[in-house]
Amino acid sequence: MKKNKQLNLYFSEQPELAKKKNDDGRNNIIISFFIIFFLIICLRLVFLGFERKAFAGTKNYEGLFYERRDIVDNQGSILAKNINTFDLVLRKNKVKNFDNVLLKVKLNFPEVNIKYIKSNYKEKNTLVLKKNLSPSDYNKIINLGEPSLELFKREIRIYPHKNLFAHILGKTDSDNYGISGIEMHMDERLRDKSKVNVPVELSLNANIQYSIHEELTKGVNNFSAIGAAAILMDANTGKIISIVSLPDADNNLRNSNELKNNLSRATKGLYELGSVFKTFAIASALENKAIGKDTIFLNLRNRVYCGKFPIDEYRWDKSKKELTVQQILVKSSNIGTIEIVKKNGLENQQNFLENLEIFDMPRLEIPELSKSNKNRWGKCNTLTSAYGHGVSTTLLQLTRAYAAIVNGGVLLDSSILLNSKLNKKRVISKETSVIMNQMLRANVDRKNKTSGSGRKADIVGYDVLGKTGTAQKPSKKEKGYSKEILNVFASAFPSKKPKYVLTVLIDEPKGAPQIWKHSRREAGWNAVYIAGKIIQKIGPSLAINDLDLLNNYASHTKNN
Repeated sequence: MKKNKQLNLYFSEQPELAKKKNDDGRNNIIISFFIIFFLIICLRLVFLGFERKAFAGTKNYEGLFYERRDIVDNQGSILAKNINTFDLVLRKNKVKNFDNVLLKVKLNFPEVNIKYIKSNYKEKNTLVLKKNLSPSDYNKIINLGEPSLELFKREIRIYPHKNLFAHILGKTDSDNYGISGIEMHMDERLRDKSKVNVPVELSLNANIQYSIHEELTKGVNNFSAIGAAAILMDANTGKIISIVSLPDADNNLRNSNELKNNLSRATKGLYELGSVFKTFAIASALENKAIGKDTIFLNLRNRVYCGKFPIDEYRWDKSKKELTVQQILVKSSNIGTIEIVKKNGLENQQNFLENLEIFDMPRLEIPELSKSNKNRWGKCNTLTSAYGHGVSTTLLQLTRAYAAIVNGGVLLDSSILLNSKLNKKRVISKETSVIMNQMLRANVDRKNKTSGSGRKADIVGYDVLGKTGTAQKPSKKEKGYSKEILNVFASAFPSKKPKYVLTVLIDEPKGAPQIWKHSRREAGWNAVYIAGKIIQKIGPSLAINDLDLLNNYASHTKNN
C-alpha cells in the first residue's frame, strides 16, 4: 500500500507540470508572434526606404551637369556658385495607371501642361514636367509616393548679385558649360574636379561695383543716354576692381537674349574717344624732348588744312591764339595739339600709340574683346589721331594707357584675377609721368586760373586728375559722322601718387537742363559729373584699405 501511495503521489504531480509547460508554450508563441510582427514591420520600413529611393533618388539627368568652382571677389563674397536642384520627371516604364498619374500631376502641379504629357507620352520614355523645383514642390513629390514621378538631382549655376557683374562673369548653359564671360574663358579651370572646393578669386570688389553701377545708372537716366560703361583699375598693378557696362541683364535668366544683344561697352565696343588722345600726343612729345612743359605756341589759328581736309579748333576764341603746352591740354585745343605732333614728328606719334598697345587686342580673362580696325597711317590720319579722330579703341585699352601715363610710365597687362602674374613695360620716363600728372590735375583743379573741362570731378580730398573726350559717332546711314556723340572722362587719383584710374564712357547723352539749366552735352557736363559722383561714393571705401589715400584725404579736409 505504501508503494501504491507513492505512485499515486507521483502521478498526482503530472497535471500541474503539464499545465505549467502549456502556459510557457503559449507565452513563447505570443512572444514569437510579436517578434515576427516587429521584424515584418522593420523589413517593411526598410523596403519602403529602398522603394522611396527608387523613385525619389538622386539620379543623373540625361545631360551631364558638371560641378564648377565658386567665383568670389577680392573679399571672398560669392559672385557665382553651383547649387543642387531637382527636376520633376515622368518615367513611362513605371506608370501603372496613366490616368491616375495625370490626376496626381494636375492636382499637385496645376502649372504643368497636361496636353504636353498626353501628346508626348507614347513617343518618349522620359518626360521633364517641371525644372528647378521649389522646396514645397519637392515635398509634394516625396509625399505622393508615385513611383513613376521621379526627382532628378542636378546642379545649376546661380549669380547672387544678378546683373551686377553681368558682362564680366558671363553665364553657363543648361549643361553647366561656360558660354560667355569669365565662365567661358576659364571653363576648364572652373570645372577642375581636383579644385572644386577651391574658389576662383577675382580682383573685383562687389561693394565698389555696386556703387559704380548705381551712379552709372543714374547718369544714364539723367542724361537720357543709350548706354554707359566704367572701369576702375589699380594703376600700379593692372588689376581691375570694377567694370560695368550698361545696359545689362540678370545672368540667372538663362533664356534671355538681353545680354547677348547688349555688347560690353567696356571691353567689346570700339569707339573714337576724342580729346583724351591729346594726353598721349603731349606725353610722346615730352618724352622725345620735342617740347618742354613751358613751351609756348604762338599764332594758333581757328582752322588748318591737311591737303583739302579742314581741321577746326574746338570752340575757338582769341584766348587760344597763344597757348602753353598745359593750356593746350586744359583748353583742349585741336590746333595746338596738331602743332605739338608736327614738332614731335608723325612717326613718333604713330610709334607711341602703337607702343601703348592702343590698337592691339586687349588682355583680359573674358572672350568679349575687340581689336581696333586701325587704318593705315597717313599724314592726315596721324594728325587727327592727336585728338582722337579717325582712330578707334576700347575703353579697356584707354584705361590701360592712362594708367601707364600716370603711374610713372609703366604699361601693365589688365586682369580680373586676384593672383595672376602680369607683364609690364616702360613707355615713358618717371619725369614725363610727373609732368603729365601736373597738367592733368590742372584740368580738374577748380583753383586753376584756366577753367578745365574736368572741374566737376574735383572732389575734395582726392586730388583727381583727368582729361575729357567728346567724339561724334560715325553715321550708320551714310559716310561721315552723325549728330550723336560719345563722351569719355579718363581720370586718376590722388594726383601726386596715383593709385586708381577711373574711366567713364556715356553713349549718346542728351542735355540735362534739369541739372545745369542748359542743354550742353560735352563730356564735361555728363561723363565728368558721373565720375565725380562715383569718386565721392567709392573714395571712403578705397581709403579704408589705402593708407596713402586716407592720409591724402585727411590732409585736404583739414586744410579746408
